[in-house]
Amino acid sequence: MNKRTLLTLMLIIGILIPVLSIQAQDETVTITWWGTERGRDTAATREVHFQLARAFEEANPGINVAVSLFPSRGFNTRVATAIAAGQGPDVWYHTLPADAADQGFLLDLTPLMERDGINPEELWFSGAEQRMKYEGRYYGAPRDAVSALVFYNIDMFEAAGVDIPQAGWTVDDFRSIANQLTDRDNDLYGVGAIVGGDGCTLWSSFSFNLGADTISPDGRQVVGYLDTPEAANAFRYCLELVTEDQVTAPSELQDQFGELVFLSGQVAMQSGSNWEIPAVQEQADFAWGVIESPRFDTDSEGIPWTDSISYSIWEGSSNQEAAWELVKWLSGADAQRMAAEANVWFPNSPAIWEELSWDADPILGISYSELLKDTVIPNYLRSRFFFDCAYSVHSNARVRWVENGERDIDSILAEETANAQSCLDDNYGV
Repeated sequence: MNKRTLLTLMLIIGILIPVLSIQAQDETVTITWWGTERGRDTAATREVHFQLARAFEEANPGINVAVSLFPSRGFNTRVATAIAAGQGPDVWYHTLPADAADQGFLLDLTPLMERDGINPEELWFSGAEQRMKYEGRYYGAPRDAVSALVFYNIDMFEAAGVDIPQAGWTVDDFRSIANQLTDRDNDLYGVGAIVGGDGCTLWSSFSFNLGADTISPDGRQVVGYLDTPEAANAFRYCLELVTEDQVTAPSELQDQFGELVFLSGQVAMQSGSNWEIPAVQEQADFAWGVIESPRFDTDSEGIPWTDSISYSIWEGSSNQEAAWELVKWLSGADAQRMAAEANVWFPNSPAIWEELSWDADPILGISYSELLKDTVIPNYLRSRFFFDCAYSVHSNARVRWVENGERDIDSILAEETANAQSCLDDNYGV
């Protein structure tokens, strides 16, 4: 080989190697995954995002995952703002109501599920499956599956000589026990947080088991739901826990311990969910247990409150196929098992619970049993305008009753419901 040929060959190689390197780099796709952090989250919760991302990358060469975590407060607004600016995340998880699909920014996952042989009705808990669906189409895949529970402080029950509640108990039993375990002179309270506040008629199974539903299944009607005698009785029950019975923890205790005031050790019972179990396991310095939420009466079947955080893909993503691979993996068995073993999230599939023997666990088994029951979508997750319109009925009724001393709950609800319905009609263009 003469010198000229050698120089030509070296020049070709010098050009070709960078080109091949660029092509190899182009084959690697980076997708963004946004998540949230809450004050009650454990350190393991933050870390599991990165563990899952790295495990996915190992299983899917050529796809990199950029994880970003943000405060949970205002997260949906952050996502919406980014999408409006054309800079939305490829994948994120959220608590958006299903009819957010009408806004056009959620990718319809149904064709991808059908192509890849995913049958949500067979794979996931019923409540989780329902949460992912709108008008028969799937716009999300469940991150987890949770159910409402009532936490109880065994030490307080034993000290007061009160029997631990049993399955099949009623809302009247709950109220009676709360009164028996309240000793305000010694800063001991029967009830903490949600029950007695807005959450009593909203984000707990009390909202289903007080004899009334508060919004239509499609989220468009509150008239005929919130302004009924049954709704008035439900509100009266919740509000009298605060004012007449005075069994709820005071605001200063909740300011100190936050949403999970049960951890104070001064609260006998708190409505919560298995989302709170890791924090209670880690921080409680007293004996405790959990039980299914109380039902309306002995003739009623208990209606479980169940939910699931949804993984979604932005319709405007330029990496939809890679994003789907991530969502499919995160909602699949390997990722579900990893998050469960880290004691962070609870699996979306009965099969994983059974594989981990959680179905027989004295704490987690209660949640598993609730997740297997038939349920309905939580009332505040039926309309994307709920917090703009319908939430005010719950919050205003509480203010008018507790702070203003009004007691005609029927009139309060009639007035507030009419305003809420007008707001819903305006937003839905009725």
